[in-house]
Amino acid sequence: MKKRIALLLLAGFSGLVACSSETGESAAEAAAPIAALQINDHVLRRTYESSCMNCHGVAGTGAPISGDVEAWAPRMAKGMDTLLDHSIDGFNSMPPMGMCPQCSEDDFVALIELMAGVQGE
Repeated sequence: MKKRIALLLLAGFSGLVACSSETGESAAEAAAPIAALQINDHVLRRTYESSCMNCHGVAGTGAPISGDVEAWAPRMAKGMDTLLDHSIDGFNSMPPMGMCPQCSEDDFVALIELMAGVQGE
């Protein structure tokens, strides 16, 4: 029983430290792009909310905020292959598989496009 509790605590803690914590913009500033985020696909929405939103929906984590096209532009300029590699292998504070171990490459591409504001382009 103690081992199970320790594993649950470790899993919860690892989710908390996956993002770095930086200060900067206010919660209202960070909420604006997220409020404009349109997710019509219910499976994509569920995946985003259970994985990506933990960092990309919270101001001050160091992750580019979902829907903030300006913050995503230099990342998108590196190309989808690089962003896909970062999502799968991890990069800086982003954990490998972006806290979405069930995601496929196609899922990651759809999530990146959604967060970067280029969905459907």
